[in-house]
Amino acid sequence: MNYGVIDVGSNTVRLCVYDVSADGKKFKTIMNRKTMAGLASYVRDGKISEEGIAVAAESISKCLKRASYLKPVRVDVFATAVLRNISNSAQAIAAIESEAHCSIVLLSEEDEAHLGFVGASSRDTMENGVLIDIGGGSSEVTLIVNGNDVMRASLPVGSLSSYKGHVGDILPTEEEFASIRRAVRDLLDADAHGMSEHRVRRLFGVGGSIRALAGVNARMLDDASERDMTHEDVDRLVCDLFERRRAFLDAVLHVSPERVHTIACGLAILVELFDDFDASMLHVCANGVREGYLIDRMLKSVH
Repeated sequence: MNYGVIDVGSNTVRLCVYDVSADGKKFKTIMNRKTMAGLASYVRDGKISEEGIAVAAESISKCLKRASYLKPVRVDVFATAVLRNISNSAQAIAAIESEAHCSIVLLSEEDEAHLGFVGASSRDTMENGVLIDIGGGSSEVTLIVNGNDVMRASLPVGSLSSYKGHVGDILPTEEEFASIRRAVRDLLDADAHGMSEHRVRRLFGVGGSIRALAGVNARMLDDASERDMTHEDVDRLVCDLFERRRAFLDAVLHVSPERVHTIACGLAILVELFDDFDASMLHVCANGVREGYLIDRMLKSVH
């Protein structure tokens, strides 16, 4: 049986279709397509414009049409920070649902962080550490103790929102990079959960920004893995950004050209999280929030 999940994010609208076993316990991805909708660019003064609503509806409609070719038994659409953190959220979602002829599940900050953990832990063993997901409009940070997600924080800072708020050109200057880091640090310090008080050896990462950064690291460093980065790797990437700017840019254009304007902002967020938690390494998980949604919100009802 095939199941489809459409993830409406700040930068992309992504469709994943999964082939699920009859007992609902195993699945594999058979389609993974993204549309660079850039919905965050249509947000002005805290509201998404009518044009942005139209772009979202069109992108979702295209995903629904693609999914239909694989005859899924169910397709769910969910949205995260880009539609969650706007003042006209309810009106925008209703308009998109009407135009795209679908229902949209708006994930809360807690939902997004927990589903990221569910997805990541379905393929990777996570005993103790911090799981991070650097999205376009927010970054989810989850403390893991003895294999359980015990504390979650959603920081209203992502790679795309940081670019919009701090960067004047394609790549940030050292001052702009530092300002993004300060914004992350201030948000962590202000978090009521006290997340920044914890120290861990290992970070776990999900999402496109972290996968792209791991790919750039592997491109620039011989024999580096695309699934693991050390603190030293991340610090070296920061040096490369400013001292080997052309080489850094070439690596990004090879690995993830659509993130050329946001990946350095994601790097600023990542290095601040590395420093804040005093972590020594990061492991890039195979699955994330979409797989978590499939497992927790769709397959639980199969049997």
